[in-house]
Amino acid sequence: MPTRSLLPCILLVVLVASPALAQQQPAAGPPPHDAVRQGDVASLLAKADAAYARRDAPGALDEVRSSLEQAERRAPNDYEVLWRLARLYFWLSDDPALPNKEKSRLGKRGWEYGDKAIAANPNRVEGYHFAAAGMGNYSLGIGILRALGEGIEGKFKDRLSHAERIDPNFQNGSIQTAWGRFWFKLPWPKYDAKRSEAALLAALKRNPDNVRARVYLADLYEKEDEGKAARAQLEKALSGQPGRYDAPEERRWQAVARAELERR
Repeated sequence: MPTRSLLPCILLVVLVASPALAQQQPAAGPPPHDAVRQGDVASLLAKADAAYARRDAPGALDEVRSSLEQAERRAPNDYEVLWRLARLYFWLSDDPALPNKEKSRLGKRGWEYGDKAIAANPNRVEGYHFAAAGMGNYSLGIGILRALGEGIEGKFKDRLSHAERIDPNFQNGSIQTAWGRFWFKLPWPKYDAKRSEAALLAALKRNPDNVRARVYLADLYEKEDEGKAARAQLEKALSGQPGRYDAPEERRWQAVARAELERR
């Protein structure tokens, strides 16, 4: 076939194919909705983390709560959102000045968010740790004997053991600190001074600046009639400037240490 007779056919193929080729090239436009939502959530989490780092400053906790609640509305089953909510409610429930009813209520919320985080990702440490922590404050709020009657002991040990298996160094000894308080708070015959001391000393080996662990150790020594050792731990708890590992946490527990020394 002469070359000139092929030209109409070639032009026809090009004209027919061109619309299809144009359809294969996506037009420029806004990013997909899921990508926008994920970006919003990431931004809100970053904002919450920044406020949490200064959570004992005026208005900071409101900022943490607002950011996390917005993030939860956008991504209600997101692990990163859920464990941070568990952490927030643990911190709120852990205020030494709270009445027991409020401690219990807030601790329960922290426990529930921790369990939701575990369901979202059972391979991460944060959900187990903050579920156990919230459960601990729930138990303190309702009373240890009632908590034992509700079967809390086994649930607490299960979650904290999971956290320890995943990351025994989580938060510089916080898991060992929790074990130390657990063995201290149990009533006789479950109370175990040796296990409590061993756990708290293990926490201090990981983080010698751990103010909470020293306050807990002082409580243990006081209960065991070792007043001199108890005072030494409280003095060590007050010996450093906050900001070595978690300034709000350090300030909270230094205030507890100071109050305990003043009562002596």
